[in-house]
Amino acid sequence: MDDINRFKQKLVSDEESAKRVEEALAVLFSFKEFLHERDKTFEVLNSEDFYEFSKILIELEKNTELSYEMLIRFGHFTNNSELVKLGREVFDGSEVMENFSKRLIEEYSEDFRNDIFKDLDIPPLGIDPKEKPEYTKKLISRFHDKVGEQTCVEFLAKGLRDPYYEWRKPDRERFLNSKNIDEFLAEKRKRFIASLEQHEKEGTLFFTQEIDKDVLEYVKSKPGIEGGVRKGNILTVSKIPHETIKFLKEEDEMLKAYYYCHCPWVKESIKDGTVDEIPNAFCNCSGGYYKNYWQIVLDQPIEVKTVKTVINGDPICEFDVHLPEDVVKGLE
Repeated sequence: MDDINRFKQKLVSDEESAKRVEEALAVLFSFKEFLHERDKTFEVLNSEDFYEFSKILIELEKNTELSYEMLIRFGHFTNNSELVKLGREVFDGSEVMENFSKRLIEEYSEDFRNDIFKDLDIPPLGIDPKEKPEYTKKLISRFHDKVGEQTCVEFLAKGLRDPYYEWRKPDRERFLNSKNIDEFLAEKRKRFIASLEQHEKEGTLFFTQEIDKDVLEYVKSKPGIEGGVRKGNILTVSKIPHETIKFLKEEDEMLKAYYYCHCPWVKESIKDGTVDEIPNAFCNCSGGYYKNYWQIVLDQPIEVKTVKTVINGDPICEFDVHLPEDVVKGLE
């Protein structure tokens, strides 16, 4: 029995609906046939194979969340980390341009939104990452030119990612159960490193990247990653590189920036040399990601400043979280 039919049995045993099973198998068999025509298999597929197939799903209007979710589940089922990674990348930040569109209507008007988007539709789910920066270049540049730098920064600093409230809710409880913010931060970083150590031990992916001992050593040497470094009411946080293994091995500064960058709406423009066509203000969206997190954890308004970004020539992306006075009161 081949992997797809074994996966079918798994779905049935998991009590998936007959309709979901049928749709999942249709996608997997189509992908298998597509790979066969390219003299490939699931075991040796690469990103070009994946996104060429994704293009077909888009054309057939079968680029549903279910299609990509099942590709990820099939990847897990067959221990195919490349398929898991590529599937997860589809969802990473996929909501950004749709949220941008919605907020333009909410905070300005539908006519204003239509003027910004004029010749562009919302990017479809599953679009090739190489195509994403073109949306950013056009849409964010138009918005920036319409409203000016400061307004653009303030708008983007609210974030364009979903807030992921349920995912972050446990950290709210952990904060309430902590003695103070410093204890919460120490425990948060401890959990993060323990999670990376487990991924390294089990050979599993941390979101879309592999973790090895060099990655662990790097993260442990950078206290700003995940937990952050607090001085007074300013908490300075930085990101773990998006592709840390490649980032650590790379010497070319442009490629180091490429491997560091997390944003799927910018990343490929670093590699093709067109990143200067994207307003620097766009990276305040990443600050908004932290803003939403801390507003959920602390249950009050938070200001976050984007202070360093790789598209601005900095070696890392760094953000200052302005903690409320009541959170740091009594702490040095």
